[in-house]
Amino acid sequence: MQQPPPADATAPATDEDVEAALLRGLRMQPPALVLRGGEVLLRKNALELLTACRQAGVNRVEVWTAGTLLARPGLAAAIARAGATEVGVVLFGDTAEGHDFVAQTPGHFQKVLAGVQRARRAGLQVRVLAPVLRPTFRGLHSLVKKAVPAGVQGLYVWAPAGPDRAAHPLLAPLPIMAPFVQAALNLAKTAGLSVRCEGIPACQLDSHAGIAVATMPAIGAGPAQTGELPFDFGPICEQCSWRGRCVGVSRARIEAHGWVGFAARSDPAQLANLPALR
Repeated sequence: MQQPPPADATAPATDEDVEAALLRGLRMQPPALVLRGGEVLLRKNALELLTACRQAGVNRVEVWTAGTLLARPGLAAAIARAGATEVGVVLFGDTAEGHDFVAQTPGHFQKVLAGVQRARRAGLQVRVLAPVLRPTFRGLHSLVKKAVPAGVQGLYVWAPAGPDRAAHPLLAPLPIMAPFVQAALNLAKTAGLSVRCEGIPACQLDSHAGIAVATMPAIGAGPAQTGELPFDFGPICEQCSWRGRCVGVSRARIEAHGWVGFAARSDPAQLANLPALR
């Protein structure tokens, strides 16, 4: 539910813009909605938006948040009453040191964990959103091990298209990170967590390639204002059986690291039961 860009491309969307976009989406009677982008819960009409989702009969409403807001007394319970059913909470790493380094805020990790506990007590399902980043990707498997006993029900692994703070070299070559991502996904599936993946090409996910394909429409919803995705395909991709179904590779990573470590897949039979891209 992205709005067309304002005349002033630097102008943030107003509460009225977001509400109008949400109401247009609700008229399509979707079974689920994901509210993501910025901090939705900081909007002055956040509870009203969630209430509108509930009154429209949306079965699942997932709210993405940095997590620290959920640590505020009463907030998790309030959004659950308003209409949220699930929250996606960002964890940059499996330790306070790694997470707080990326967040650039001491004590941030513990506040997020406190928010997770409050969300669970409020009856919300919790999904951990784990970005694949240079400082913390080796701890993805450990992150899943810690998330399961905490009552987390889902894992969303994604490779950001680019760092939000250029001063930090957060992006590393995906081929180096791939074994750690695969190990985390294996453990999450074994533990019964729902898994999703975004921004990681099929050739880097081995048996989990179908997860990347399934999230392609979600990626396409982001920069829809320009009609172009911030992902590219290299010469090797022309020979890949997943071409047209794969998310490609973010331009920021390719500009920094090139196409070393990427390879075309030759298993078209695995595509038979996958939905076509919309």
